[in-house]
Amino acid sequence: MEERTLKDELRELNENLKNQKPKKKEFKIPFSSRISKSKLRQGYVTIIEIGENKNISFTKEPIIDGTIKLKDTFHTLTANDIFFYKGKPMVIQAKGKINPHNPLDGDNETYGQKYIIARMEGDKIITKKSMGWGMGIGGLVLLGIIIYALVGGG
Repeated sequence: MEERTLKDELRELNENLKNQKPKKKEFKIPFSSRISKSKLRQGYVTIIEIGENKNISFTKEPIIDGTIKLKDTFHTLTANDIFFYKGKPMVIQAKGKINPHNPLDGDNETYGQKYIIARMEGDKIITKKSMGWGMGIGGLVLLGIIIYALVGGG
């Protein structure tokens, strides 16, 4: 039976750690603001409330006559303002505004395009060079065959 030294075991552990990829945790809504099927039938919606100090809290409230109540304020809703996460309705509501935030409304934004283009340029996969070498060699072989056929008479 072969005995491994402490150095060998440490080396193996380091290799195993390098090969492991970190797992990405899936986002979970806090338990107090999750909506059950019965609450869903009663017209409840999960609200992502953005406070004045940019802190976010999750609550669940019923929609009554197209409005929701957050502690001391009332806010209006339309069907376009309701989004769905895993089949459950969700609204993004800023505390200081009457209407919820809808990222789909508004004009196309162009102020960040230069950053996006720079990122796309850096991330693009360059295949033209490798394909160019292959095409060049293929062309030379084809040219050689044509010249051989003309010179060889055949």
